Amino acid sequence: MQKAQQQATDRGFLWRISRDGRDSFLYGTIHAGRPEWFALGPKAEASLSRTGALALEINVTDPAVAEALRGVMQGPVRSLPAELMQSLRSAWAAECLPAAALEQGAAEYHATLLAVAQAQRQGLFPLYGAESALLMHSLRVQRPVVGLESVQTQLSALLARDDEEAAAMVREMLAELRRPEAVRGLERLARAWASRDLKDLEAYADWCDCLNTPTDREVFARLVDGRNPGMAEAIERLHAEVSVFAAVGSLHMVGPQGLPALLASKGFKVRRVF
Repeated sequence: MQKAQQQATDRGFLWRISRDGRDSFLYGTIHAGRPEWFALGPKAEASLSRTGALALEINVTDPAVAEALRGVMQGPVRSLPAELMQSLRSAWAAECLPAAALEQGAAEYHATLLAVAQAQRQGLFPLYGAESALLMHSLRVQRPVVGLESVQTQLSALLARDDEEAAAMVREMLAELRRPEAVRGLERLARAWASRDLKDLEAYADWCDCLNTPTDREVFARLVDGRNPGMAEAIERLHAEVSVFAAVGSLHMVGPQGLPALLASKGFKVRRVF
C-alpha cells in the first residue's frame, strides 16, 4: 500500500452529480486490480473526502452479506448433466481449487469463481480492486458505508433461475474461459479502466466477443442494465440526505441505461471529472 501511495494515480471514471445545491460523486470501478493500483488517485481521494457516505453496490461490511454468500456456496447442488459436471470438475481441479467445494452450492457461482481464478493468473486480484481502497479509506475516517442494493438483488441477477438456465450458463462460461480471446478481453477492460479510456469502455459490447449467444446477452443485460434503475433510485435517495460517493462497476456507467444517463434524466447535473 505504501508503494502504491507513492505513485498514486487517478484511474477509472469519475463524475460529479449535482442537484438541490448538493454535490455527490459517481465512480466507475473495476472489481479486481493490481497491487500498484491499491491507492486512490488525488482527484478520487479529494472527491471522496468531500462526501458523507460511501455507497457500494452491496455493503460488504454487513455480516448478512457474508452469510448470504455462504448460503450460495453451501446451499443445494444444482442438477447438471453428467458430462457438464465433469467438465466443471476438470476446470476446477486445473485451478487447484478444493474438490469438496463442488459438492454443494450453485454451479453457476462456481463457474464465476473460475473466472476470478483466471483473472488472478493475469495479476488482477479482488483484494486490490478499487472498492477495497475506497472501503479502507472510509473505515479509517469512520465514513458510513451503505449498499445501493441488497445482496439478494445482486444474487438474483447473478444466479440462474432454474437448472436448465444454470446448465446453459455453466456450459457457456466454461467455453468462454477456454478461449484465448477471454484473456485478451479482460486485459483490455483492465487497460481501459487504468487509462481512463471511456470511449473504449463504451465500445465494450463490440470488442469483448463475449455476447455471442442468447444466454450471454440475457445474463449480461440482467447483470448490468437490469440493475441500473434500482441503483439510480438508491443514489437519488441517498443524495437527498447526504453527499455520497457511489462506487459501481464501470460497465454500469455506459449507454442510455447507464447510471450517468439515468441520473441526468432525474434532474441531476452530471459532469465528468476524469
